[in-house]
Amino acid sequence: MTWKFQPAKPSFEDAQEDWDSINRAGNNHILLDSGFVAPLLRHFANGNVTLAVRDDSARKGMALLVRKRLAQWETFQPAQAPIGLFLLEQPDSTGQELLEIARKLPGHALQLSILQQDPDYTSATVEQSQHRFEHLEYIRTARITLSGTFEEYWQKRGTNLRHNVNRRRKRATERGLTSKLIVRRSPEEVAEAIREYGRLESSGWKGRDGTAVASENAQGCFYREVFEHFCARGEGLIYQFLLGDKVAASDLCLQRDGMMIVLKTAYDEALSEFSPAFLMREDALRQLYSEGRVRVIEFYGRVMEWHTRWTEEIRAMYHINYFRYGWVQSLKNFRKPSA
Repeated sequence: MTWKFQPAKPSFEDAQEDWDSINRAGNNHILLDSGFVAPLLRHFANGNVTLAVRDDSARKGMALLVRKRLAQWETFQPAQAPIGLFLLEQPDSTGQELLEIARKLPGHALQLSILQQDPDYTSATVEQSQHRFEHLEYIRTARITLSGTFEEYWQKRGTNLRHNVNRRRKRATERGLTSKLIVRRSPEEVAEAIREYGRLESSGWKGRDGTAVASENAQGCFYREVFEHFCARGEGLIYQFLLGDKVAASDLCLQRDGMMIVLKTAYDEALSEFSPAFLMREDALRQLYSEGRVRVIEFYGRVMEWHTRWTEEIRAMYHINYFRYGWVQSLKNFRKPSA
């Protein structure tokens, strides 16, 4: 058997069971679950997304691909997908599967790019030393591993972070604002929680740029569908941090097999003097340490200065490019601007 291709939007629904089977055989990553991937296709894909399928009992694989330009393909990668939509039942360290896909893609593909790979969870384990492959760093991302107690973790944080959080919490108390962390886990709570999240995001630069989540736009519909699905399975949670009777910050999180992913964070800019997102982060971490169900928190975004206050654990995510011919890679390198 070899790789076959079909339009993704009409065919993915019938392929979901096989997609999830391949994911479970590997890392069972929640961001590669069909409950996350299918809404991505529904809300952000056009008719150009291709479902690649290798239906081989010994080596199954699936990927969602788009042709970016003549003879150049890459994984379907909307902004809402933190990692590349590429699955192999068995890891590919030699690049043989990428080579086969490229050879079979319509239109004589010259380049195939597997984007946004997490080195700890990818099935595309091709080494850069392999002929006609290259790794390009995508971003550096942060995680927090929960070990020991919260008190031990907190004492390892910088004095500035601990002092800043305590000072902002005291300031809120002095203004008569009591704080409370609420965790929304029920599917029936999702619609209102997403509306509230959209209100927070609209208070900042995303609102001014017109890119904020809203209940009526594609992003709002996507996140509502995702969280209704995963909350029904006990794998979704939405944090809301209240100052007084008002939601001041919110996290949208997915959780599976001891890993919690913070997909999105928003806070009310009108309350920024209290650093509500930081207060929420401290309360949430304290709760997670107490519960003991989460071993690692993943942020899957570009490392910002604030991440480094909460953790020292940073790793690089990368893209993998496969070039069908050596001259294609040479031409690409020739066109790179000199440093």
